[in-house]
Amino acid sequence: MTTITSSVARYGIRRRIVALLSCAGMLVALTACSAPWSGTADDKGGESESGTRIAPSMSALFDQYLAKDTLSRFERDVLQRARKNGKISAEDYETAHDKQISCMAEHGWREQTRKLSNGLYQSTGVTPVPSTDAEVNKYMETSSTCSEGTSKIIESLYQLQQGNPGLLADPYETAVECLRKSGLVDDAYTGRKLENSMNGDGASKNLPFDTSSDAAQSCFAGAGLAVNVG
Repeated sequence: MTTITSSVARYGIRRRIVALLSCAGMLVALTACSAPWSGTADDKGGESESGTRIAPSMSALFDQYLAKDTLSRFERDVLQRARKNGKISAEDYETAHDKQISCMAEHGWREQTRKLSNGLYQSTGVTPVPSTDAEVNKYMETSSTCSEGTSKIIESLYQLQQGNPGLLADPYETAVECLRKSGLVDDAYTGRKLENSMNGDGASKNLPFDTSSDAAQSCFAGAGLAVNVG
């Protein structure tokens, strides 16, 4: 079985950093950063009609993490409940988020977030705003430290659960599937069209929907895409 847990956990921190820098004006006006999911499902669930999956099920992901001996007590308790109930509860996600925010505040970083309609928190800024490479690196190191044993695993898995129930490996296809369900794009719109628009010049003008809307941002966050329009 392919092990994909490390890439799932790492991405929680990277998405937080990208969202922060985008809001701080340290990236281009329209920024998209996707999760480089390195793993695919095992032989029982490798392909679906929508493409390659990162795992056969959320339960399989929970089991992979529960087999690790490096989990904190908090993480293990959350994942054991998730394995029993079939999902991570909103309450456990909130607790993981609060632990991260509290730890960052203790180290001098006050993070601002907003809650999207799919239940995911989105970073909207931080005080003080890191304005140099050294400050950005300090923020990243603190975020990494604060997430260990608290939010890194739980938030990343909850993001998949809420925004990518099909566990598609392609974040653009994941986002487009959600955008279709929200009525923001039609059936002819594809993940490749979204990716090309995100990576092109004047990208915001090429998109057939308002990327700043809650519906769009919920789809992006659920797909592991950090997108900011400024």
